[in-house]
Amino acid sequence: MPSLGGVKPLPHLLLACLLLGTACIHRDHPQALRVHEDLPASGPDLSLALYQSVGVGLRPGHVVELVQDERIPQSVEAEIRQARESLHLLVSSWQPGEASERLLRALAERQPGVVCRVLVDAFESPDFVDDMQPRLVQAGCEVRTFRPLIGETVVFDDERLKARNHRQLVIRDGRSGLTGGSGVGPSWWRGEKERTGAGTWRDTYVHVEGPAVRQLQQAFARDWLEAGGGLLPESAFPRLEPQGEARAGFVASTGSPTLSHSERMVQVLAASARRRLWLTNACFIPTAATVDTLIRKAQEGVDVRILVPGLLRGDSRGVLSAQRATYERLLANGVRLWEYQPASLHASTLLVDERLTAVGSTHLEPQSNAMLEEGALVVEDPQLARALAESFERDLRHAVEVRWEGWRQRGVFDRFSYQLPPSVTGCR
Repeated sequence: MPSLGGVKPLPHLLLACLLLGTACIHRDHPQALRVHEDLPASGPDLSLALYQSVGVGLRPGHVVELVQDERIPQSVEAEIRQARESLHLLVSSWQPGEASERLLRALAERQPGVVCRVLVDAFESPDFVDDMQPRLVQAGCEVRTFRPLIGETVVFDDERLKARNHRQLVIRDGRSGLTGGSGVGPSWWRGEKERTGAGTWRDTYVHVEGPAVRQLQQAFARDWLEAGGGLLPESAFPRLEPQGEARAGFVASTGSPTLSHSERMVQVLAASARRRLWLTNACFIPTAATVDTLIRKAQEGVDVRILVPGLLRGDSRGVLSAQRATYERLLANGVRLWEYQPASLHASTLLVDERLTAVGSTHLEPQSNAMLEEGALVVEDPQLARALAESFERDLRHAVEVRWEGWRQRGVFDRFSYQLPPSVTGCR
């Protein structure tokens, strides 16, 4: 085929990709971020590395506390009842149930004069607009939906449907906040139900007081403004004095077709591990760059452990299959994997050595990084790290370890059934 104007013809595969739009784009580019430097797991140098990557350093002056399972709605309810000026809630999924009723009741009974703003991504909240929203409005809350599916025109565009908000934020008076892995579910209880796995969720939040609350508030403000809610008043950003010894920063990530802040954050934190790198992730379909980093750390002698959803998770079989398609390289190179069994796992946490943690909504999955609004609070604090380590070890007692010896001997049917490409899946 002759060239046109001296330009060489495009390869057939590239030409086909251009004609088919984004169908051939694969986000595991060989130049995807991989942090090869040996970073410290604490101190100013780690803060500087994080700042260079995501624009957020770790500032001192915070009090932090791990909040899990049934304590999550209790803590949210406590924040509501303690509010004196404002309450801001950003929720990715609001479903009817006991937790919803408790929050609705607490919001209706909040102190007089407390301004209430609620932002909900309605994609996984099918009953919210008809059932919960009218009750919130009646209680005097201003309510918005994030990127509504139906407005002046009906939205059928696939990319628009996938570009959702997965952050979970509760901010009281601009002075304290909560963030974690999932929204308002039908149940946050474990207890007796944990042994049956019937309708239970396993989740982890973190409560924070100190300067980082301003970053949570800014993340809410940006999404609230996009939803048509207008600018927040100056009083929503009070001067925050140091409250404790923990260093912290909130990393807000917006979906990116190239490299999101979530991916950058995980790379920096993982690169800082010297002795321990323990991950719990609700949607674990890592990119090649993330797999390479985990393997490198394991080969350097770091204790790399990963806890992921097991068979009792309520998501599609395709998600579980895509998750398991990533196991082989990890297991063959010294990474240890567990599948959590008794409940639907929604926690997304990271623990590095004895001081560094990240708790939030961040999924290790290409579509989430490319399309979702995510967030995680990064904390340098030995007490919080110790609490998260104890929680992780308890969870392992309710999980099944996937061992390399058994994995490589699995049957032919299992080998083929676990090779779905990650592009056909998506987690929320």
